Formats: sequence, structure tokens, C-alpha cells
Amino acid sequence: MKMVKSLLLGSAAGFVALAGAQAADLPVKAKPVEYVKICSLYGAGFYYIPGTDTCIRIGGHIRAEVSFGNARGTGLQAWGITNDGAATNTRDRDYFFTRSRVFLNMDTRTQTAYGTLRTFSVVRAEVNTPVGTPSTPGIIAIDTGIIQWGGFTIGRAGTSYFDNPWAYAYKWGINGSLGWPDTAGGRFVAAYTHQFGNGISATLSVEDNKERKRGNYNGANALTQLGVAAIGTDTRGGNTWPEVVAQLRIDQAWGGFHIAGNIVNNHVAYGCGASGATCTEITGITPSDKIGGGVNAALKFNTPTGVNDALYIGGAYAVGASTDVFANIGQGAGFGLFGSSSTRYQSFVGGYLFDSVYDTRTGTGQQLTTTYGGTVAFEHGWNAEWRTSLFGGAQVIDYNAAANAILCSRMTAAGGGGTLSNFNTTCNMDYRIVGVGSRTYWTPVRDLTIGLEVMWTNHHSGNKGATFTPVNVQDYKPTVPYEIKDQNVISGIFSVRRFF
Repeated sequence: MKMVKSLLLGSAAGFVALAGAQAADLPVKAKPVEYVKICSLYGAGFYYIPGTDTCIRIGGHIRAEVSFGNARGTGLQAWGITNDGAATNTRDRDYFFTRSRVFLNMDTRTQTAYGTLRTFSVVRAEVNTPVGTPSTPGIIAIDTGIIQWGGFTIGRAGTSYFDNPWAYAYKWGINGSLGWPDTAGGRFVAAYTHQFGNGISATLSVEDNKERKRGNYNGANALTQLGVAAIGTDTRGGNTWPEVVAQLRIDQAWGGFHIAGNIVNNHVAYGCGASGATCTEITGITPSDKIGGGVNAALKFNTPTGVNDALYIGGAYAVGASTDVFANIGQGAGFGLFGSSSTRYQSFVGGYLFDSVYDTRTGTGQQLTTTYGGTVAFEHGWNAEWRTSLFGGAQVIDYNAAANAILCSRMTAAGGGGTLSNFNTTCNMDYRIVGVGSRTYWTPVRDLTIGLEVMWTNHHSGNKGATFTPVNVQDYKPTVPYEIKDQNVISGIFSVRRFF
């Protein structure tokens, strides 16, 4: 009996040892795979970042464009008389240019006790037709990079809170007048937005606007030649304090309303020369800083005439803050257009755009430039695939009598601006742009847009009827008198856009 019991216990011990050995050889059980989960809190395209409660959406779009009749989308359809491929009625002129852009967007959101914590960024890579002689045309930039939390926004925003929020709804802003251009950009903002409910919100924002400030002109300096986009006459000083913007916005079923105001400081740096040159004080009375600002209002009315039809009305008025109205003219001081003439060899129209004009020779302080303009547009959806918009408007540069006297005194060859025949009589440096245009685009499949925009603009100078003789146009145009005459320009853009 004892022998049987010993055999049974030994066999049991053996089985246990064998089972233990086999168990040690088995692989460790794998952890469950954590698949990416859809996040439905913020709309389509969001997913949870694995292991977190943060949702992310990655998207963007690609744009391929061919533009004609304008100067690389700079705003005015053709700039001056330099060798930049943009001078009108010269053999140097480019009749078209091309541009490809790639935008990559990343949006992350997390719920907190104080509301949604959000980051949003847009990185742009761009290739354009080289300007002038062949060069490297590629650009990589961060257009947007913001953090939002508890109503606060800080970082580089795509636009200012001052801007019309619906300008892109009816046009691509290729040039000229009528609103903001469709160019990448943005500015650094620190803002707080309060939601009142029912689609009503108010924002207070402080913004870094230095890259969009215009020049300030000192009449003691030689004036850059009319028609040449140059910064030699720019005497603006450094940043003193940020632009302050207040906005009220309403978004409801009937449409929307936007009104914003801003204040800016015009601070000059005496008499600086070319960009990067040493800035030295010019003998005379140093002008004091002067506060400028503007207001921008816009209305959107949804109409029952088609698929998502809407009527848009907008306008802006500014004193000493010309970018509020003329965001689509580059930062250079001068601009111009050549054309044909029935009475002379050829004709010309051009102007200057400064935030202020002053003169240390006479002690004339800063004379802030008044600018204003407005747009009316209607967009109609024929069906789910086809949409057409019609738009028109005007913009005006208005110098007061003192500023006009300073600018006109420099409109001689000795003054550097070229010679206006009426510089000491009826000279008037005011300028006006009016225009109308239409955009039609087709969406054959989701997230693919193919469109064409065409625009006519008329450029008018207060010196119409006088003659202008350039100081030096090199070999692109003869140095002879040109009739100051209105110029009409037809321009447009063909664009293919793929969103993802």
C-alpha cells in the first residue's frame, strides 16, 4: 500500500513539474491592441490620439493657379518701371505667372474644466514664377500657429480681428480693389473673446502689425520716383505699442454682422535711408507720434434665391492706418501703370501710399492719410456643384492739403519723384481704384474646386490731364513726357484646389 501511495504522489509531482516547465515556455499574453478611435465631439475628421483624451484632425489643401493681367497677385495689376517682370507696356512685362501652394493644417482639442483647450496651425509651402531674373522662388512659412483656451487666443492668427470675415466667400482677391487679397499671411495676436450666446460675440485683441504698416514720408528726403515700388522714402520707426482691435460679431440663421475698430501709433524714425541703413536725425523739428485708426463693417444676408445664396456688403474707413483699406497694395511707397494714349507716345497713372506725410524742413508735423472703400457682392449657387459671384467696389487715397503740398513739392527731377507738369499749380496726389468682377467655380466631386475669376479695374489719379516725365526708366521705356490718364486693366486667375 505504501508503495502504491508513493508511486501516485511521485507521478503527481512529475506532472506538476512538467506543466510548470511547459507554462514557462509559453509566450506572455499580449496586451489588447489600442486602435485609433473616432472623436465625434468636434465634427468630422477628428480622432483620439492613442493613450490620451486629446482629439486631433490633420488636413489641408493644395492650390495650383495661373494668373494673368496682374503683377503676381500683389494688389495692383502692374507695378512701376523696374525690371521685375511687371511693368506694363514694356518688353519686360510678364503676361502671366504661376503659383503652387501646399497647406498643411493640424487641429488639436482637449476638454478642460475651463473649456476647450485648442491648438491650430497652418504650414504653407509655396513655389511662384521667379520675379525678374531666374531665382529660387520657393517659400516655407507658418501662416497660423495659435493656442486657444477659456476664450483666450495667443499666437500667429491667419487674419486680424479687424478684417472682414466674409471677403473670401465671394472672391479670391486676385488684385486691385474690393477687399483683402487671397495671399497667405497673418499676424501675432493676444485676444479674449466673450460669447454672449445666440451667435453674438465680442473680442478685444492686441496685435503686432509691423509687417503690415505703411511707410511715413518726410518731405526733407528725396521722394522715390513715382511708379517705383521702393522703400527709400520710408521713415517709420520701430514698434512702440501694439495695435488695439475691438470686434463685435453676430452669426445667425439670417446671415451675419461684423464691426471692428482699431487704433495704431504712427511713430517715425526721423530720416532713414534705404532699408538697413543707419538712421540719423535730420535737422529740424522732430514730429511727435500721432494716433491713427479705422473702422471696418460687414454684413452678410442669406437669401432664398439658390443654394446657399448670400448678399455681402462691406466697407472700411481709416486715418493713418491705410492697410485697413488697402491691404492689397504692397509695402513699397510708389506704384504705377503704363498705358497707351491717343495724344502722346504713351500714358501713365501712379501714386503713393503712406500712413502719414510730414516735413522737418518746415516743422510740419505728421499729416495722417485718409483712406476708405467699400464692396457689394452677391453669390449664387446654381446647384450643388456650380456657384457664381458678382462683386464691385472702390477704394480711395485722400491726402489733406498740407500732405499734398509736401508731396507735390518733390514732384520734380530734383526732388526725385519724376517731374509732374502741374507740380506747383493743380497737383493732387489723391488716387482712386474702382472695379467689378465675377467668379465661377465648379465642384465636380467633394473637396475639389475648379474656378475662374475675371476682374476689371479703373485707376484714376488726381493729376489726370497733366504730364509726367520719369527720372530714369532705364531701357524699358523712353524718358519722355507721359500723359496722366486713367488706366483700365482686365485681369484674372484660373485655380484648381484640392481639400483634404
